[in-house]
Amino acid sequence: MKYAKYYIAPLLTSIVMIGILMGSHWMWMGLVTIFVVLILGDAVLGEDPSQPEYNYPWILELPLHMALPFVLALLVSFAWSSGSGNQDFLNLGKILSGIFSYDFLLARSKNELFDYLGALLGVGFMVSGYGTVVAHELTHRTRDKKAVIEGRWLLSASFNPDFAIEHVYGHHATVGTLEDPATAKRGENVYVFSIRSTVMGHFSAWKLELNNLRKKGINLFSFQNRMITGYLMSVLWCALFYFAGGISGLILFIGQAAFAKFVLEIVNYMEHYGLTRKSHQKIGPEHSWNTNKRMSSMVLFSLTRHSAHHEKPREKFWKLDPYLNAPQMPFGYLTTLLICLIPPLWNFIMTPKLNDWDQNYSL
Repeated sequence: MKYAKYYIAPLLTSIVMIGILMGSHWMWMGLVTIFVVLILGDAVLGEDPSQPEYNYPWILELPLHMALPFVLALLVSFAWSSGSGNQDFLNLGKILSGIFSYDFLLARSKNELFDYLGALLGVGFMVSGYGTVVAHELTHRTRDKKAVIEGRWLLSASFNPDFAIEHVYGHHATVGTLEDPATAKRGENVYVFSIRSTVMGHFSAWKLELNNLRKKGINLFSFQNRMITGYLMSVLWCALFYFAGGISGLILFIGQAAFAKFVLEIVNYMEHYGLTRKSHQKIGPEHSWNTNKRMSSMVLFSLTRHSAHHEKPREKFWKLDPYLNAPQMPFGYLTTLLICLIPPLWNFIMTPKLNDWDQNYSL
């Protein structure tokens, strides 16, 4: 089980994809499953502060490298679902109908707008919860070009070329300070923060990339500019959806990408909300909200051990310290995410926690 638990994310991705292909109200199946597994799983299974020894790390690496093909399969299925009438992108409907005793094209013809909403939310959650989380792990491996490229392709599915630059080289240096776009201010609601973090994070990434290119003597309009190549990667996803379903397909891709990006910003919000640091102060476990909720940790590849991640950004996810004495999130990730969406409730829960943080950690 200690190895198998990290394969829950690709399993959830598969369930979302199957629901989309089956069509109609089945398109909500993935989203419902995600909510049940994460919210109920955290509530029932509690916390897991253990740090087991792993003799076969390649088994832990495998689900990371499965992310790109699984996200690709998910998005191709979603793109196919956007077609209508005789449109059958890659002959997917015909091929699947020939394998299984199910008329996928007929089922798709019965899809309603409400069904596509369920699919869009399910896809967005997995593009962020599997794709972006794995990209976060891989883009920190700056000495491994293949891993970084995989991560950047995963990020391109949510219009996120800046993350591999600003997060790695900006956020990890400025977390907790006024210079960090990804640290939420006290009293700032998640909606205002998401806009500010998105815009300022993008500007920060461009500034960092321009400085990097200037030092190397490389022209701005070069394919070595990671922002430009990141945009082009996202354009290819847009083209795929347009070829599959025309304008409807393009709208669906943009919708899921925007939602996936919003989910990322909510996670940024709740991981550092209200925690402050002087620019000269060493980054410590106290500058992130941490949780060891078992299901969140398994699905999100220990992103939940965020305090340890900021202390040792290049540490492999299975080696992160649980830091039981670090500031603790009130719940697991998905439950906390939903609470963030209701600012009065969020403030009610977090104000006492921030007061406690001030007494124990503030300089």
